[in-house]
Amino acid sequence: MLGFVVALKKEAQSVIDSLKNVKREIIAQKEIYSGKIFNKDCTLIVSGIGKVNASLSTQLLIDKFNPELILNFGTAGGVDDSVKALQYYIVSECCQFDFDLRDLDGVPLGFIQDYNLSFFPATTLKLDFNLEKRKLASADRFTESQIDTKEIKNLGCSLRDMEGGAIAQVCYSNSVPLIAVKGVTDVVGNGLTAEQFTNNLVTVNTGFNDI
Repeated sequence: MLGFVVALKKEAQSVIDSLKNVKREIIAQKEIYSGKIFNKDCTLIVSGIGKVNASLSTQLLIDKFNPELILNFGTAGGVDDSVKALQYYIVSECCQFDFDLRDLDGVPLGFIQDYNLSFFPATTLKLDFNLEKRKLASADRFTESQIDTKEIKNLGCSLRDMEGGAIAQVCYSNSVPLIAVKGVTDVVGNGLTAEQFTNNLVTVNTGFNDI
């Protein structure tokens, strides 16, 4: 069984439209679509924005529907010129750059002591399609802060979003394979990121149909 966790319905619409014998339900205030795609059983949860929403939805998907594989796709921002707007990337691993115990425990930014890790694997299977891999940093904020951008780069990440790090942690905790693919809507240094996001959102979401 395939499971999808997607933040926004507009990002998920191409999969929803492709489902056969689709069933819609609401659980824990989350919109859930089940059916068949590629002749496989499939369940998609529209998680909503942010790490708590993403974590809740991913754990719900695992507990109730028992997927063999979880796919996360959606939009992300770029923080350096190694990524380009309107392009798609496989996420190799994720961290949470707003998880910060540096002043308390002297650990690196993003380090989660329960796991003894800063990064969680985000794509754990070999894939046939040819997309470049990038590291992703997640936080519960959409920001143009130069401080955040610098810290994300220092972590070795070129992509940022608001869900991926949480999804990767939950999948890791449950030993469920994950594939994460992100389409870039905005890149730091190319104008206001919020304006780029708004202008490019529809084009990026439509492009997932071709991946």
